[in-house]
Amino acid sequence: MANYDQLNQELETLKSKFMLLDTDEERKAFRSEVTAFIDSKSDEEKQLVNEAFIAGANDACARADKLIDNVLRNKLDGIYESISWSYIARTYFNKSRAWLSQRINGLMIHGKEVQFTYEEKQTLLQALRDIGKKIERTAQVIEQTL
Repeated sequence: MANYDQLNQELETLKSKFMLLDTDEERKAFRSEVTAFIDSKSDEEKQLVNEAFIAGANDACARADKLIDNVLRNKLDGIYESISWSYIARTYFNKSRAWLSQRINGLMIHGKEVQFTYEEKQTLLQALRDIGKKIERTAQVIEQTL
């Protein structure tokens, strides 16, 4: 019987093959290969494959979340010096500027990298939209005085 690490390595090999597929025909053949791989395993091995697959999927999701957060940080760089982050932290999150900065910059707090939750990203989005509207209204008022 194969152990978890061996099965995980076999899954990684399959994943590498999958990443190279280009055509529907190749994908169909790959599905058959995966089916044969699973069918060749005992019930205990199938459980281990399931656990390894879920662990790999969770890892991929975590890497995707980190990539999204890096993109968010890069996008915020364009406006970072133009915005009062203290105001946003206090007004929209009821938190400190340090708290907001930790999330924007993905700092390590208590041994864990802090990130925005989905709800916090929604709040940040709303804050930036609100501030953008306020700036636009102010610009219109100034424009009317010209």
